[in-house]
Amino acid sequence: MLKSLFKFGKAKSILVCETDGFLLRAAVLTRAGNELAVLQTAESQQADMADAVADVIKSLKDDGWEGGDAVLLSPTVLSTLLELQIDPKKPRPLAQMNELIRWEAEPLLVQHATQCSVGNLLIARGYMTKEQADAVMDLQQGRANPAGGLELMEKFSLRRFGDLAEELGYIKRSQLNACLAGQEWLKSDDELIDCGWSAQGEVSDIPGTYLWQVSAVTKSLLQRWTTVFQMQGVKLQAMYPLAGSSASLLTDTAEEQVLIESHGSMSFTMRTKDNHIVEQHLYLDASKKTFERCLEGFHTLTVANDANIYLANWSANDHTTIHDLASALDRDVITIENNAITEKSSPGMMGAGLHYLGMGKSNWLSHVRLGGPLPTLLHRPNIRGGILFSVILLLILFAEAFLLVRGSIVESHKNEIDTRWQIIDSAMKRINGDIKQVKQRKKELKDRKSDKQREQQRFTFFGEELPERSALVQVILGILQGAVSEHIIINSIDEYDKRANFMLRSLRRKKDNRIEIESFNLQAWALSETAGQQFIQTLKKAAEPWGLEILDSNVAGRTGPLNLEGFTVTLRIVKLVSAESLSNRTPLL
Repeated sequence: MLKSLFKFGKAKSILVCETDGFLLRAAVLTRAGNELAVLQTAESQQADMADAVADVIKSLKDDGWEGGDAVLLSPTVLSTLLELQIDPKKPRPLAQMNELIRWEAEPLLVQHATQCSVGNLLIARGYMTKEQADAVMDLQQGRANPAGGLELMEKFSLRRFGDLAEELGYIKRSQLNACLAGQEWLKSDDELIDCGWSAQGEVSDIPGTYLWQVSAVTKSLLQRWTTVFQMQGVKLQAMYPLAGSSASLLTDTAEEQVLIESHGSMSFTMRTKDNHIVEQHLYLDASKKTFERCLEGFHTLTVANDANIYLANWSANDHTTIHDLASALDRDVITIENNAITEKSSPGMMGAGLHYLGMGKSNWLSHVRLGGPLPTLLHRPNIRGGILFSVILLLILFAEAFLLVRGSIVESHKNEIDTRWQIIDSAMKRINGDIKQVKQRKKELKDRKSDKQREQQRFTFFGEELPERSALVQVILGILQGAVSEHIIINSIDEYDKRANFMLRSLRRKKDNRIEIESFNLQAWALSETAGQQFIQTLKKAAEPWGLEILDSNVAGRTGPLNLEGFTVTLRIVKLVSAESLSNRTPLL
């Protein structure tokens, strides 16, 4: 919500530059709805990056660019995942976060800087093979090598790598000078670093520990690049890692995704799940082919079988990489596509542009911002002041508008209401008086009708139903007295509630439309099954003249009093009437 609220404050265009130390590419990217559009592109192969920056900016301005801010993608920027016991929902203060992440990132940045050694640069440029570089390292460090004996090792043990490689005939002086010039913009001895970070999810097997994606670069390199751009009238806002910036091009989904990003001498692999990065690795080996580096990088991840695999392979790289990967992995590999990716603008440049303009997946990419990371939106003084001022201004405007509208409405209706009020008031008094009299009469009639109904129900109950009930009970007792023999013991006789719903009882008699109005449950015990059956038949004959019926009779073996073996007799004595006669029976209220 805050991002959309302050979207007006974001830049509409940005100059994105990318360098590997030998070549500088630049593209001016701008918003085009929900996508990026490339306005101008330029590149320079000047050995000195200061001259290269001047060349591309001049070329862009000649094409119509009016200047603005810039970001730079460089291999010197470290991108890694750190495990920290810091909940992203409760981050530390900015100064503490910066210090903690610097402490963790410093040794990793030192190790990362080894990729910019002269040997790696010579291999990456194709000036020498890895085997030749290993031979030079062996001689330089005094290790035995088939290329020469002990005397040769002692001679070259104190020589610089580039000079020794040239003397051995592996490279030319011009090639060495080109790599040394590029190394000046890729390596620094400064121990002070600047960092940027992005919160990810919780580590699955370590509760309370969270992953944080961190980017870091030395202060001297950041300041050096800032000065170079500033000399051309352009402000460098941030530096991004060369490998991994295309992550902003991925779609926002909770499904597991794998990104493989290919570069000239390295490959970057990243796995996301539940909208968080769970793994990422940078694989560096200039001696291998693009496909081999991508495959090696993929195997460093723990990938599910249903994960989507994406390849960010620039057109300048091998076009067969995606087919080779799909064949080797026996899985579908999807190429990341974007209309802004051209021969002069790489996927990483597009990803950095989307991230800086706030259009891509922001938490899958971190950058090193000039001046350090910004606090969260609500902790920035200018944002807080703007929010407070806006809220106060809106409240004042709404209050004034509401009062004006309400006053106008009240004033327009006041005169009309005043003129009609006296007529309406007198009419209402007369009508209310009439209504009160009508209600009083209705209440009296209703009370009289209720009293009459109660009296009639009492007469019916005491004059008809109660005598009938008393006679019925006497009849049933008489029937039982005549039917009980010395082989029968009456255990219990009970009656259903007369006020129960007669319709529910009738559901048990699907073929008989009559309804039970009286029902007695009888339970007895007989010495023999014959005595029990005879007792039931005797009851049926005795009950028939009185309009009673015996239903649900059953004789079953069961132990009786004094643990004597016998039979339990259960039955119901019911009185059935038609539905027409039942409608005339009114319960007592």
